[in-house]
Amino acid sequence: MEGKISINEHHRNVIESYVEFMGHQTKQSIILIRKTFEEVFKTNLLDETYTKEEVKNILNSLERTMTNEIKCELSAYTSTNLLMMYQFFQQAEKWHLRLNVDISEIQNKELLKEMEKIETNYNTMNRKLEKKKLLGTSDNITKDFVEVLHKRLDQLETHNSKLEADLKTLEDNCNKLSNEKEALKLLIKQEDKQEDSQKSLVETEVQTQNIFEDNKNNHDECKITVNQLENELAVAQSQLTLTNLELERKFNDTAAYINMKNMITKKNEQVRELRDRLLIYEKEDNQDNVYSSKLSMLLAQWRAVRSRGDSPKARTYIKFNQEELYH
Repeated sequence: MEGKISINEHHRNVIESYVEFMGHQTKQSIILIRKTFEEVFKTNLLDETYTKEEVKNILNSLERTMTNEIKCELSAYTSTNLLMMYQFFQQAEKWHLRLNVDISEIQNKELLKEMEKIETNYNTMNRKLEKKKLLGTSDNITKDFVEVLHKRLDQLETHNSKLEADLKTLEDNCNKLSNEKEALKLLIKQEDKQEDSQKSLVETEVQTQNIFEDNKNNHDECKITVNQLENELAVAQSQLTLTNLELERKFNDTAAYINMKNMITKKNEQVRELRDRLLIYEKEDNQDNVYSSKLSMLLAQWRAVRSRGDSPKARTYIKFNQEELYH
């Protein structure tokens, strides 16, 4: 690169890379424009004759299409240039530099022509290189090169065999890993089932504990209620006792109760008198019974003595028994 622009080798390579990139973008844009025209030819230019209005519509459609395509391409170029400028600025900021852009220099025709020369030279160089690549090379291949190629081919085959063996080993390892993965999945499923069963067991225990606590609370409430009812019953019984005593006291104060009490007292006295008289009669009856039994005995003895005869001894015995009888 000669003229007013002089840069070092590194920057020259950067510019060449950028020129190559932009050349590729230009080729893509040209291909897109050609396809756009071909699309117009295939879709709109099918008849032999067209009216003025139809030609106008076709051109307007082509104009809109090309305008949109050019806008897109220019927008892409602008974005690319902005990204490149951001890279330059970021690198400059690392060294605490502040870069400026001279718009007047960008519009300098001489410098623009220099850029066109650089791009033209680069394209010419690329075409020459492509032609050199297309030249026949079979005549330049020597026997040594063939041997090198054979050695390289053997090395590649050996390396390929090694890679195949490694691939087979990897496949075996993958199969083992797949089997282990399946086994782990089954184990995880079993553990999940166990966890589910444990969770259900824990839930059951929690529910049982809740039911037990509810029953305990209900039992405590029942005990409190029973105690309250017992207290209320005791109060009611005491009130009932007091009421009965009050009723009895009030009943005792009535005339009917007094009369009945007097009658019962008189009856009790009469019963007592009758009982005493009955006891007296019972004693008299007992004495009469004793006297009768003694009299009967005496008569029996007298008859026995009489049957024996009238003797002094018999008369004495009868007299003694008569005295005993009267006593």
